[in-house]
Amino acid sequence: MTWPIHQQPSMLLCVRATDADQGENGVVLYRILTGNSNNLFSIDRQTGLVTRGLRALDRETSSSHVLEVEAYNSDEGSMRSSVRVIIYVDDANDEAPRFTQQQYNRLGLRETAGIGTSVIVVRATDPDTGDGGAVAYALVSGSDRKFEVDVSTGLVTTVDYLDYETKTTYLMNVSATDQAPPFHKGFCAVYVTLLNELDEAVAFASAGYEASLRENIATGTEVVQVNAQSADNLNQLTYRFDPDTSPVALALFKIDSVTGRITVTGLLDREKGDMYTLTVVADDGGPKKDSTVKT
Repeated sequence: MTWPIHQQPSMLLCVRATDADQGENGVVLYRILTGNSNNLFSIDRQTGLVTRGLRALDRETSSSHVLEVEAYNSDEGSMRSSVRVIIYVDDANDEAPRFTQQQYNRLGLRETAGIGTSVIVVRATDPDTGDGGAVAYALVSGSDRKFEVDVSTGLVTTVDYLDYETKTTYLMNVSATDQAPPFHKGFCAVYVTLLNELDEAVAFASAGYEASLRENIATGTEVVQVNAQSADNLNQLTYRFDPDTSPVALALFKIDSVTGRITVTGLLDREKGDMYTLTVVADDGGPKKDSTVKT
């Protein structure tokens, strides 16, 4: 015999046997012989009514139970018969989705990663069947509208441009919800760190520098020191004169590539030139245009 269970009622089914004998020899009694080692079920000795025990049934532990029920006249009598009773446990949505990890980490995501870049995949499982075991993912918090998660696959992707100089880390909360009442939820964390890259332009401390010098000043005299900074702050800046700077000026001055100090290297003669314009380039090795300043 088979009997489906969904809401786990107390009374499950009733077995019945007949005996053509008269009197006490025709009285039929019932008992469970095998299949009930955990005492999940009981049977009324006189009526054959099978009921659920005090312990709850769990489909995720066992989806069916096979009982051997015996009908007999007396404990000492030899006249007896048995029947197999199969009880199928129908699934109830009683489990919550569980992620394979409590926290997923993506360390060193490039700040220049474009929109739609795959970041990481989160995964949750639910042992229930049907809609109760189907999982939908959602970003709950922490994304700053920079990321989204695919509702079906759990793939986290970028939906906006990232900037290390604005924010270096993200800690997001992701939920997984099964698709049947009462809609159980599970949660995990997603931690993302950004990789700083040379994507910011170099900026000088001043838009221009000026200096007044006496003619015939000694060579090696410092004229001015320029200073630039990079928001990326990854590499040592280097300084140089722009190649379009006047050859006459290039012959009279030099710049230290590390310190940015400009010094005199030639003889200054006011009659030959009373003003020189030097264009300085600061370079951090990045792909963006270097910053320039005139002195």
